[in-house]
Amino acid sequence: MKELIEYIEKSISISDDIVNDLKAIIVERNIQKGELILQENTNRKIQIFVASGCLRAFYKTENDKDHTLQFATKNWWISDYMTLFNSEKSILSIESLSHSKIAIIEQSQLEELYLKFPEFGSINRMNLQNRIASLQKRIFWLLTLTAKEKYEKFIREYEVFEKVIPNYQIASFLGITPESLSRIRKEIANS
Repeated sequence: MKELIEYIEKSISISDDIVNDLKAIIVERNIQKGELILQENTNRKIQIFVASGCLRAFYKTENDKDHTLQFATKNWWISDYMTLFNSEKSILSIESLSHSKIAIIEQSQLEELYLKFPEFGSINRMNLQNRIASLQKRIFWLLTLTAKEKYEKFIREYEVFEKVIPNYQIASFLGITPESLSRIRKEIANS
């Protein structure tokens, strides 16, 4: 998948051997809106690179309420990290919010690539650091900001998402009700 190779080569120069081995383990897929890539209660350890489109990682409570943990768009990675790095079954599902082009890599195959090419491991470390920082920032927002402040930060930092993601999923991501989101939007529009 050329998009993934181009993304990696923006950070580090990789040899033809790494490119060839990487291409051999990538599963490239075009997926439709609403299609599940990872389903809760599985042990599938995969990392997903988004070449185009938009995905979300979410879980459902027993009363069928959605809780969106992460969105991912072009050049972003998404996974269930608890399953990826522990022996826990997935509590998350990952679905496509639009027609999307993705690269799926099994974690075990990626680990073999890191052993064969230790210099390639640095790109994964950088990606994980960015994902951890992003998740920590999100947790901080959820704990400290008002609903209006969460939404204002969301539209500043994730403007691309606001244009393609349904309101109820944005509300789920922000930890507020869709009704609260509507009220906040109306308040902002009237100010």
